Amino acid sequence: MKKHKNVLLLFLIVLCSSCYEKQVEIDSFDDVEEIITYDSIYTDKAEPFGTITDMKIFNNILILEHMNDDFQYSFIDVIKKQILCRWGKIGEGPNEFIDFGSGFFIQDSCLMFSTFAKKEINYVPLKDILNNESSINIRKEKFPYNVDFRPRKICPVGDLKMTVGSFEHGLFGVLDSENKIMEANFDFPFLYDEVQGIYKGSVFQSLVSSNGKNKFVISILSSDIFQIFEILDSGIHKTYTSPFRHIPQIWEKGGRYTIDYEKSIAGLMKMATSEKNICFTYSTQSYADASRIGKVSKEILSFDWTGKKVKKYILPFAVSSICLDNNYIYGIRCLGDETIIYRFKL
Repeated sequence: MKKHKNVLLLFLIVLCSSCYEKQVEIDSFDDVEEIITYDSIYTDKAEPFGTITDMKIFNNILILEHMNDDFQYSFIDVIKKQILCRWGKIGEGPNEFIDFGSGFFIQDSCLMFSTFAKKEINYVPLKDILNNESSINIRKEKFPYNVDFRPRKICPVGDLKMTVGSFEHGLFGVLDSENKIMEANFDFPFLYDEVQGIYKGSVFQSLVSSNGKNKFVISILSSDIFQIFEILDSGIHKTYTSPFRHIPQIWEKGGRYTIDYEKSIAGLMKMATSEKNICFTYSTQSYADASRIGKVSKEILSFDWTGKKVKKYILPFAVSSICLDNNYIYGIRCLGDETIIYRFKL
C-alpha cells in the first residue's frame, strides 16, 4: 500500500511540475507587431505643461491629467492636432477644487473625478469645459469612507462604482447607484499571512478600468496579475484571472510590511481600456529599475475582454502613459523638457 501511495505522490508532483512548465509568461504572444509608422498629435514645446499622470480619449478629444501644473487637465483635438483648452484649478473659488483625487473617468459625457478632502465625486459636463462656460453645472455626490472602507480610485461601471484602495474585506469595494457600500467577496489571488485585512490594499495596490458597459478589469501593481469581472442581474462574477508567475514581493520595514521593489517585477504598469480591448505597458525589469527610468516601456500587451491574448505591440520608442480607442493607441514620450503625444494604429 505504501508503495502505491509513493507512486501516486510522484505522479502528482510530475503532473504539477509539467503544468507549471507549460505556463508561459504573460508577455509571450503568438501575434507580435513591431510598429514602424506613427504620427505625433501634440507637443508642449511652445507652452510646457506638468507631468502627465493619466490620459483618456473621448469623441476624438484627448484628455490629459497633470501634476505640478497650473491646470489639472488639458483637452486636445486629435483630428485638428491642437489644444482646445485647459481646465481645473486647485482652490476654493468658483469651479475650483481642494484636490482632484487619483485619476479620472468619463461617464455620460462628463469628466468624473473625486475630491478626497471632501469625500465627493464630481461630474463636470465636458461641453461646458470645452465651451469655456463661466457657470458650470457641476454635480456632486458624497461617497463613504471609514475605518474598513477606504477607496483610492472610483471607476463607474453601469449603475455601480468599483473602487480600489484599502478594504477590510476583499480586493475591491463596490458602491451602488446611491453610493452605498455593497458586499464584495473577491479576495486577492495570492496569499501572504503577514498582511491581512485593511493593510492588504495599502501594500498591494491596484488599478481599475472598465469597457464602458458591464465589465471591468483590475490589475495588481508589481506583478503580472489582472482579473476581469462582469456585472449581471445575478451579481458580480469573476470571468478571468491571468495565469500569473510573478506576485509582489514584500519585506518588513519599520515594523510594517511594504513592497520590496528590488525583488518585485515592474510587470503590468499603465492600463488602458476600450470597448474591445485591455492594454498594458509591460516591463520584465524590477519595479525599482523601471522606476529609475520613469516606468516607460516599448511593449504594449493587448487582450480582449475574455482574457484572450490579442497582440503584443513593440513601439519604436518607450512611452509612459497610454490610452486607446478602437483604432489607435495614444502614448506619451518625454524628450528632455518636451512632452510629445503620439498615436499608433491598431
